[in-house]
Amino acid sequence: MRKAKIFVVNDNTWEEHNKVGIAAINDPMESHPRNRNANAARQSAIAEISGIRPRDIIFFNRMVSEKHPPEILGVYEAVSKPYYDPSPLFPEAEHVNEKLPFRVEFKCLYHFKNPINVDEIWALKEKGQIWTLQQTRGNAVGAHACISITQVEAKLITKLLRANNIIEGKPIDYSKNRKEVNLRNIPKKPLPLDFRCDRKGVLHYEDVLKALLLEDFAENKHQEIFGEYDDVIPNVPTGARKEIDILLLKYNGKDDIVWFQILELKHDKFTMKELQRLIDYEKWLIRTRAENPLQVHPIAIAATFQNKVKEFVKGREKYRERPIRLIRYYFDETTKSIILEEETL
Repeated sequence: MRKAKIFVVNDNTWEEHNKVGIAAINDPMESHPRNRNANAARQSAIAEISGIRPRDIIFFNRMVSEKHPPEILGVYEAVSKPYYDPSPLFPEAEHVNEKLPFRVEFKCLYHFKNPINVDEIWALKEKGQIWTLQQTRGNAVGAHACISITQVEAKLITKLLRANNIIEGKPIDYSKNRKEVNLRNIPKKPLPLDFRCDRKGVLHYEDVLKALLLEDFAENKHQEIFGEYDDVIPNVPTGARKEIDILLLKYNGKDDIVWFQILELKHDKFTMKELQRLIDYEKWLIRTRAENPLQVHPIAIAATFQNKVKEFVKGREKYRERPIRLIRYYFDETTKSIILEEETL
């Protein structure tokens, strides 16, 4: 499974990213240390970058400046898993430092000298061809974010880049550049997920649950629960500053989507409030993306479920409406892993 990501950068940080082939995003614990929700925001940031694996496609969204409009740069490929490194990106780096410590290494697949104006992307969005990409995350953790898009959208963006570049440049040799700036050993540390639990098996932060699931999906785990999926997109915007936690897709061929699985997460008890949100997402997908309601499968994942939720789900099945699956998770503190099983109604 080859996923696709867009890293948001500015002129200064892009120059340093592109010098050594390492992308990075914000750590809210460093940028807003006095904010009482800084650690929660940190876990959200980690979830954005979690699940990246070698061969995943990477683009960069260089934000607007006096020199240029907002634009998309590409095409690059991840060559490492995400890691934590609060040191300067390389000895002389001035802009990528402890404030951007969540990182992933990449290589240059195609060196397109002419970027794409982001307006070209929004034109595709108006036509319905781009639908998971958003200008600003509803719960954005900072200017330097990591945004997920579908494999189909990644192909469309690559096509635009090729259309805008009749002649491709020679791919950049980042290994050579690293030697020139004396970047030899990278002290890669695990991403600092906060594994604290409110009670046995129940995580304190929902974004830690999301990050662990994204790591599992990157390794094609839990197929006995979700079947064989081909794409994993977290934080899918549905309008009104709302986002689907995780969307799983199955493709038929290159571009045709067979089914959508909507995963709504709750680190503790799943209530009617979360259930209504899940149903809203289901309706949105049926209305905007699916060819048939049979393609859309709503799934709730939580530590426990409110009795009202169970009764509603049973009633929905009774009247032969689309089923809603309830999946219970358990966090194993010894192995730092997630165990999933179907909830008994």
